[in-house]
Amino acid sequence: LYIAAIVLGVIALIVGILYLSGSVLGHHPARGYAGLGAGVILLIIGIVGMVVRPGSRE
Repeated sequence: LYIAAIVLGVIALIVGILYLSGSVLGHHPARGYAGLGAGVILLIIGIVGMVVRPGSRE
């Protein structure tokens, strides 16, 4: 589950960068910043979820 969040976060970051650069998907600043924000949030959720797993504490 957390690995999926990390993968989706990386994909969202790539799409956000492509929207901001305007080279492939066209220039759309709001979508670019939304993609970057969603990507960062998903990466943070994935990393924190992997570090603090509820069942791994002994």
